[in-house]
Amino acid sequence: MKICVIDDEFAVRSGVIFKLNSLNKPVEVFDAGYGASALDKVRKIRPDIVITDIMMPGLDGLEMLRILKEELPTVRVFLLTGYSEFEYARKAIQLGASGYLLKPAVVEELLQLVEGVEQEGAGKLESDFRRYHALLKERHLYMEPEELRLPSVWYDEALPKRILLALDPKELLPEYGQAVVTFRLKRHIYGAVVRADWSEKGCFSRGDEFVAALLQAADSWESDRFFSGSGSAGRRGGESQLRRSAVMRQAILQAVKDLQAAVVESQLCEFLDHIGQLELKQLRKECAYLMASLDETMTAKHDINIVEEDKLAYWTSWVAQHASWEELKRSVHKFVGGGTRALAELESAHQPTVLVEKAMQLVSKYKGANINLESVAAALSVHAVTLSRIFKQQTGENFIRYAVRQKMKQAERLLRESDKKIGEIAEEAGYADFRYFSHLFKQAYGMSPSEYRKRQQGSLD
Repeated sequence: MKICVIDDEFAVRSGVIFKLNSLNKPVEVFDAGYGASALDKVRKIRPDIVITDIMMPGLDGLEMLRILKEELPTVRVFLLTGYSEFEYARKAIQLGASGYLLKPAVVEELLQLVEGVEQEGAGKLESDFRRYHALLKERHLYMEPEELRLPSVWYDEALPKRILLALDPKELLPEYGQAVVTFRLKRHIYGAVVRADWSEKGCFSRGDEFVAALLQAADSWESDRFFSGSGSAGRRGGESQLRRSAVMRQAILQAVKDLQAAVVESQLCEFLDHIGQLELKQLRKECAYLMASLDETMTAKHDINIVEEDKLAYWTSWVAQHASWEELKRSVHKFVGGGTRALAELESAHQPTVLVEKAMQLVSKYKGANINLESVAAALSVHAVTLSRIFKQQTGENFIRYAVRQKMKQAERLLRESDKKIGEIAEEAGYADFRYFSHLFKQAYGMSPSEYRKRQQGSLD
């Protein structure tokens, strides 16, 4: 917290400065002098607090207050006054002063003044972060503040700040311990806003720039991590690349329908090499669309060009769960290669009814993050394609849709019967992507999770 002291008497200024420095508070105190030069210093320092005398030659305290409230509206101005100047102090309050101190200022009153401004700043910062949380939620990014440590630094527009992200707070040391604020992103990523230098990339200075800076930092951090340090540099996503992706995808689907395993593997390698040059968001989109199309083809085994929305959403979430490009490629190869072979062997000695019953029992027993098409198929010692195909044949319902229905029932019960945060309920139901969870819940119950909880609480009042 920065404080400027203004008075035409050096002894008065020195006394106030000494007492402020003795408060054992994180403050920087500046002797600003008085008059026009004091105003210039305040403009340059941009303090949190100005303590100024009222009656001074040249530029008096009331005129100083008027100018500061116009130019630096967030600064708190406190007037130093004697008993004979009480009417001036009252006028100053009407002009926007935060308060006044009777001369000589005593330590207890200065401490109360500083602590009052600290509490005001902390309250404002807490309110602002609630607003940032709501704005980021609208952009499908879940952020929760942890420690709002230095409001005075946060609101100092002259100080550049930047965002650090990591999976472990130890990776952010020593900056994490000196952070202005700390937060959690998507519940498992640690974040910190630290002081920076304008030469560093991604700096911002004002609170209203935080949301945009965090979205950019999150994209950059996730891309860098996904591509093993190469980030988004040189990646592209133009129309020609996307048209080429569509052609290659259709060729893979046809080879799958024809049960040409060797051709599928070769074309899949070319496809993955191609989309590996795209930016992360577009790569994930292309990969999810391929998986959803393959799932549709392998399950139904008919000519189809339209992918169901819920199936695309499932595979979008599946793709996003992979931490790296190498990991995602391995999973795609495993699903597609094994799925093609499974289709050719589908007439082998499986007992369809028993298989479906066991799959339903597993979904009912475990729910949450451990239940998905691959995990259930692995538990039953069959390929995911085999399970998906047989489940649809026996029940008339897609396995993914069935599992989602059960998870939504679990989430609905937790919204009614627990006080857990919605983000925690989403994770317990197996959804790290808050947007995807909200979308599925609204599909099932006709309203968002928060709206459902409010309605349930209202019915109990």
